Formats: sequence, structure tokens, C-alpha cells
Amino acid sequence: MTFLCEQVVSEIDRHDLNCDPRIFHVLHLFLTEPDSTVAREVQRLIASEEGLTAKALLFVYENFVQPNVSSEKQFESMKRSHGHLDAIRSSAENSAELCKDAKRKSAKDDVIKALSDNMAEIIARTAKLEQELAASQSEIFTDSLTGIYNRRYLEAEFAARHSRPSPKYFLALLDIDHFKNVNDTYGHIIGDQVLKLVATAIKSLIRSQDVLCRYGGEEFAILFDSADETECADVVERVRLGVTKHKLVNRKQGHTIGSVTLSAGLALVEPDDDFDTALERVDRLLYKAKQAGRDRLVIQT
Repeated sequence: MTFLCEQVVSEIDRHDLNCDPRIFHVLHLFLTEPDSTVAREVQRLIASEEGLTAKALLFVYENFVQPNVSSEKQFESMKRSHGHLDAIRSSAENSAELCKDAKRKSAKDDVIKALSDNMAEIIARTAKLEQELAASQSEIFTDSLTGIYNRRYLEAEFAARHSRPSPKYFLALLDIDHFKNVNDTYGHIIGDQVLKLVATAIKSLIRSQDVLCRYGGEEFAILFDSADETECADVVERVRLGVTKHKLVNRKQGHTIGSVTLSAGLALVEPDDDFDTALERVDRLLYKAKQAGRDRLVIQT
């Protein structure tokens, strides 16, 4: 155990990371569970342009480790939701009894008023349940920084798509070029602002049926509901060119940082693809776009 802890600390020192407990947890999983999703994601980060940074590892923790850690909180949320459902069922049963009474008794006005009050309670509890479920879903499937869907939602949507008889559709990965330079030059606060800006811009440029998720630190995924290559490629190109038009300004220092460019990969998801297979295929195309000079789209041939 001591030796393993020393290995984790060695990794922290080697990559010049701070000894945050969450980072320690991720690296511990990386070393002890080499075949896990967390380990594969850390390996991908090591090979990426940005490399292994504290920010990237915290993103891994939030998206891959924390869901298991916060399962108790999610369970409590579901228990509250079931409690509301039980109350709704009880109110509905009471209303049914009151309806029977209305047929038997002459004091119908009192019974109808009681029934009306009971139905109002049902409506209020239903609204409470809807709020509870919406909050729970938002916590699980929303990226806390950008406000768009996260990788967990991407996986859930992928699984839902593959329950269809013919689930062929295109998937795109987009990566902010030279994002490490933005963080190194202007700091992580500006880097976060860039991520928010890019997420907002992409969301405004895709169609209502397209699904946008934050896939990695500076990577975004677009899940299309189409197997038409030209149609999907046009959307990705519109996104790339549209994002580039946004000029980044450091308001505190009063000067322009410049424009953001995106590299992208686009591939068809086949019926027999699992999530990792599909993502790896698109990620290879994204890598080719980077190697070819960035600021471009590479499509599966």
C-alpha cells in the first residue's frame, strides 16, 4: 500500500500537479485498475496536446468517479421522488372514495369541495415531483461549467440510439486548438470562459435535433440523428467557421486574445459499435485533423 501511494505521489510530481484528494483518487484508480474507464481516459489525456493537468484530472473525477461516490445522494433523491408518488397515489385513492360518497350523500357541495381540495393537492405534489426529477436529471447529466450535456448523457443517449432497429448515424468530435496555450498564457479562469463561449457558440449553430455534449476537457461531441454524411459535415463546418468568428477579449487587461479554431473528426456509427469503439474511431479522425495542421474537419473514408 505504501509503495502504491509513493507511485501516485511520483505521478503527481512528474506532471507538476497539486496533491488534491480528487486527483490522488483518479491517479490511484489509474494505477490500480488499468483496464477501467478512468485509466483509459487518463491514458488519452497523457497522449493529448494538453497533457495531464490538474484541471483535466478534476474533469475525469467529476465525470467518471464522482457518479459512484454520490450514488447515495442520487438514491436519496429517488426516495424523495417515490415518496411524492406514494402521496399522489394516496390522494387519488381518497378522491375516488369522495366520488363514491358524492353519489350516496345529499350534501354534495361539501363533498365536491373536499374533492376539489384533494385534486389541488394532487396537482401540487405532481409539480413537486417533476421539479425533483428534473433537478436529479440535471445533476447527473449536465456539465457544471458549460451547462450543456456531459459525457454521461452522451453514453446514455448512445445506448438509447442502439435500441433502435437501424441505429446508423454520424458522430463528431471537436477539439479547441492550442487550448493549453490559452491556459498557460492567460490562466484557467480565462480558459474556463473560453470553454463556456465555445459551448454557447456551438449550441447556437447546431440544429434542434443535434445533441451537444462536453466530452473531455476541451473536447465537444455532437451526436447527429442522421446517416447523411453531407448534411452532418455541413453542420460541423458551420460550427467550425462560426466559432472562429468570435473574437476573445480579455476585458480586465483590455486587449483582444484572438480567435478560437476547432479541429474535428466525423464518422458513421455502425449498428455493432459499442460506445468505446465509436469514440475511438472518431478520436482517430480528430487526431488526423490535428496532425494535418488543425483548424479542419476530417471525415471517415
